[in-house]
Amino acid sequence: MLQNTMSACKLAFVTLAALAFGIAAAAAQDTEICRGHTGDTIAACTRVITSSRSTREQVGDAYINRGQHYYEIKEYDRAIEDFNRAIPLKPKWVQMAYGNRGNVYYAKGEDDKAIDSYDQAIAINPKYASALTARGLLYEKAGAIERAKSDFRAALAADTIFEDNKWAHETARKHLDALESK
Repeated sequence: MLQNTMSACKLAFVTLAALAFGIAAAAAQDTEICRGHTGDTIAACTRVITSSRSTREQVGDAYINRGQHYYEIKEYDRAIEDFNRAIPLKPKWVQMAYGNRGNVYYAKGEDDKAIDSYDQAIAINPKYASALTARGLLYEKAGAIERAKSDFRAALAADTIFEDNKWAHETARKHLDALESK
């Protein structure tokens, strides 16, 4: 009898372990899809956000990623909402929530709000090249040429791990050269 009980317990443990492994694997897969650019990224991010197994950091990152996906399909209000939800969670890349929110405001033509978001991103990471470049573009647009030049120079001196670092450097160089030649 004791042996049958032990066998049943072992079987239950193995079953639970396999189930937990499957859930963990699915959660990891959702996290990767959420970060990526293929598959149903928004649904994967939503699953990470709503999962009781997700950490605060994972939920914050998922909000940033889902907000970026909404931005890419021009659902700007939903993007802003997600970036705003990510900020109080203070994920590792919280400056991206501010910077990406700035990009949405920029796309919507809300320049003052965009500059404010970029200011907050840069306060967290003074070497955030794309936020410096984007803010510089807005300063240039507003006629604040010296401020624009300063941001472009700072962007060129900065080096980040973000995907848009190349865009930031190329754009900053192009605009700084044009402003210097005037």
